[in-house]
Amino acid sequence: MELLTLARNVGILHRQTQTYIAAIGSTLDISFSECILLMNIYGNEGITQEELSALLFIDKAATARSLQSLEKKGVIRRETKNEDRRAKKLFVTDKGTEFQAYFFNRLEAWEKVTTGGMDEEAKDQVFKGLKRMAEQSMRADLSDCQQSKEEGHKYAIEPETE
Repeated sequence: MELLTLARNVGILHRQTQTYIAAIGSTLDISFSECILLMNIYGNEGITQEELSALLFIDKAATARSLQSLEKKGVIRRETKNEDRRAKKLFVTDKGTEFQAYFFNRLEAWEKVTTGGMDEEAKDQVFKGLKRMAEQSMRADLSDCQQSKEEGHKYAIEPETE
């Protein structure tokens, strides 16, 4: 598969999934980012903010803002760890638990839409392949991108002057 085709298809899937999750979250006054964090806290009660950021490969400041919003909405609670007062463990409240079945039912419906016509073996292969690609991309050394950016300027077309 060509790189541009892969990038296009992954981009479309990402944007459509983001739109779908934002729509299901909006009925509960929960943003896309908050939905993603909440759905990952469900299976990881007691995870710290830092661990959640690392798990999802999300900026710590963005994670903190979304968690603060979820806490204000009464969906999660944060508890300070005794060993490290700066680290906060995350837990879902009763209100947050009420949303869990709704979110996961909607995600299962979305999976059926996006994998329609695929047998279990094909789905498994796609999911494993995407997981591997994500893991590889997280380990990639992106330090050479700055050099590439600078080299790219050599090839930029100068604007025409009249």
